[in-house]
Amino acid sequence: MEFGTDSTTFIYVHGAGNKPPESDLKRAWDDDLFGQDMQGRTRMVYYADLLHDRPAAIAADACSAGGALGALVSDALADTAHIEDAEAHKTFATLAPEGQEFALSLTISMAARAAASPTGPSPAAGMRPAGVAELLPLPGPLRRFLLRQLLRHFIPDADGYFFREAREEIKGRLRTALDGVDGPVVVVSHSLGTVVAYDVLSEDGSAHREVPLFITLGSPLGYTEIQDVVARPLRIPAPVRLWTNVADPLDLVTLDTTLADDFSTGTKMIADIVVDNPSPNNHASCGYLRTRPVRDAATAAQ
Repeated sequence: MEFGTDSTTFIYVHGAGNKPPESDLKRAWDDDLFGQDMQGRTRMVYYADLLHDRPAAIAADACSAGGALGALVSDALADTAHIEDAEAHKTFATLAPEGQEFALSLTISMAARAAASPTGPSPAAGMRPAGVAELLPLPGPLRRFLLRQLLRHFIPDADGYFFREAREEIKGRLRTALDGVDGPVVVVSHSLGTVVAYDVLSEDGSAHREVPLFITLGSPLGYTEIQDVVARPLRIPAPVRLWTNVADPLDLVTLDTTLADDFSTGTKMIADIVVDNPSPNNHASCGYLRTRPVRDAATAAQ
């Protein structure tokens, strides 16, 4: 596949958790979204090195961990809670004071939303494997286990972004990537990366940019705790013409699958799309990137 010089550039912004080296992660996103190496048509805004000592061999949210969902359920129901709690306690102790308050508030909100979710399958998730749809509302041990996983994989990086010095450097990397592109840019972001992208695109310095499409995957922006610490007022960033938000209702990070009710302004609207993320934890970027709505949106934006 060949593209002209005036083609749209895709900028990826990965989410929380340790990641493989930048080049490997970019190629993985290319394969998941386009099925091929996109070379210079896509760029990865990589910031895992600012939050982790060394790259991971594989991302913590990878799709290749066969049977991981079953393992999560088995471990959660087994008598291992004291080990998980000890690890969570150690992680909690490393957070900034503001991060500890944020973590407690966010996990309480997530638990409440999980408990309040309907037991039946979503109308948009009719093909979901039998039994998975019934995981919400979550049994107490499983819910606590998943929240410990949140503390292990999401909140430490969120603490580094929101309450420590890493925030400006992380945003600076996205600004640099945007500055290096002539022409329109599609921003594809996941998890914590949706927050980074939202913050940068909301800056006055981004108002002149041409962003025909902003894609958020598994975004936590629907939580009040997140909204309290991102760019205000809550609105669609000025350069964004279309915002497509994609969420799985069983993704713990995005149990509130809609953003249009919080961020849409005037005639600018957000397209909220519910999908079945086939990854073991329902949150992995690879699972979202491989869904038909995301691939179709990216293809149309080329």
